Amino acid sequence: MKRAPLWQYILVHALAIAPLALTAYEYVTDTLPIVLDRHLIIRFGAVGLAFLVASFSVTPLNIVSGKTSFVPLRRWLGVYGFCYLVLHFLVYAWLSNGFDWALIWRDIGERRAMSVGLLALALLAPLALTSTNGWQKRLGKRWKLLHRLVYIAVPLSILHYFWLERDIQDWVWIYALGVAVLFVVRLPALRRAITRWRQQSKNSMDHEKSEVNS
Repeated sequence: MKRAPLWQYILVHALAIAPLALTAYEYVTDTLPIVLDRHLIIRFGAVGLAFLVASFSVTPLNIVSGKTSFVPLRRWLGVYGFCYLVLHFLVYAWLSNGFDWALIWRDIGERRAMSVGLLALALLAPLALTSTNGWQKRLGKRWKLLHRLVYIAVPLSILHYFWLERDIQDWVWIYALGVAVLFVVRLPALRRAITRWRQQSKNSMDHEKSEVNS
């Protein structure tokens, strides 16, 4: 598998660091909002979801483009997404509830958004922990089977966002539509059709080039 260009790795890491750097800047300059917990919960949750969807989009992009150079980035995108979603939960548990687990469990039981969000996080945990090459070798074929949990975790994450009942839900609909498209592209029949079309286009271009050069 072709390695991604260095600039793509730098971009992914820079995008991952940026929200934390912004938060640190706001802390140093004393510009953090008074309602700190809601501010950070929304920020870390939104960033985590963006990275998660970006990771999920790598395979469909590979199917459509035929290029594998960005496939190695999927691991980093997924791990960063999981880390931000953990921060999302920790801010909720700490700043909103003071690590009062009885209150947290009651909230999870009473609010459907919390229960599906926690389930999504629990499904993502083994994927993040087994994302290394070492674990991939240890698990063999079971690794791919395990990582199919992302097919459940991503829709649950979207549903968590939707059920939070924010005033503005434009982004959740965009995410939902985007993820639906990503699922459709993965369908075997469509995947084969795209592969055939891509190969036919390549053959046609090669034929035209040969005619020009002859």
